[in-house]
Amino acid sequence: MSRVGQSMPTWPVLQARGKMLAAIRRFFEARSVTEVTTPALSRSATFDAQLSSFEVSDKTNKLFLQTSPEYALKRALAVYGEALFEITPVFRRGDQGRQHNPEFTMLEWYRPGFSVSDLMAEVVALLNALPEPPEIWRAQSKRDVPVYSFRALFEQRFGVNPNEAALSSLWQWVQETGAEVGHLAPHDDDQFRSDCLDFLFLAVLQPSLDDIFFLTEFPRCQAALAEIDPGTGTAQRFELYWLGTELANGYLELRDPVAILSRHTAMAAARVNRGLPSIAFDSALAEASALMPACTGVALGIDRLVMVWLKASTLSEVQLFSWPNH
Repeated sequence: MSRVGQSMPTWPVLQARGKMLAAIRRFFEARSVTEVTTPALSRSATFDAQLSSFEVSDKTNKLFLQTSPEYALKRALAVYGEALFEITPVFRRGDQGRQHNPEFTMLEWYRPGFSVSDLMAEVVALLNALPEPPEIWRAQSKRDVPVYSFRALFEQRFGVNPNEAALSSLWQWVQETGAEVGHLAPHDDDQFRSDCLDFLFLAVLQPSLDDIFFLTEFPRCQAALAEIDPGTGTAQRFELYWLGTELANGYLELRDPVAILSRHTAMAAARVNRGLPSIAFDSALAEASALMPACTGVALGIDRLVMVWLKASTLSEVQLFSWPNH
């Protein structure tokens, strides 16, 4: 095959993808959730130590390609206070692999007045609205999608609350898996705690769970911009997994500017510890968050969704000109 058509999706795959996108838009229109378009360029980059933004510079400004439309959508929420969604390209430097690409398509939506459980139910309803579901989803849709607590799973396996486990113990358990852990370097901070917990979940806990499930009650160090439940000390967020692939990530959105600044400060320190570029605090995000209505929001990777829906094994099978072939 010539380089022009190398690693390209088939035409039926592109047709199926188009039908899925049309069904998503019909779903939200029927629920009075309005589609909006936010800029791909921003003056602020994500401060998450696990994400790296592409920089775009001209003679006078340094701008960043969005790693998600989250910040811009929250500013829109602060102005309008209405349910909204966006389907947009996003960009993450260094992401490359079977399920990762530096550029991919994200669906993100926000629901004022929704709880975490309300939004999880809507994610399921969205999947039920998609055409030609695979057998695994037809079977799953006949019963409730299982919901697991990260905290409970971890306590059952390791005998300690993930918020309270010593970093030395976490690192020991990671090493005892026998897996390659060269990408992890010990640090005395919550980001290292999060990295270890992520690794232990994927390597030790997830393999015994259902094919499709929701994960809730994350440890505090993985709250990102989600509220923390004062009763349980867990982040009020969820993830949806499908055969080991993370498809969606939702939050009860944090609206306290002081807490947002505190989390930025902690992440800034983690970035310094890892030799990563410093990221300025996005005061516009903090101000917008304070003005948003109480809401939940969720991001869902369209390319991964198409991949699992069509039983493909790599993003290059469902993405046009997937990196590095374009």
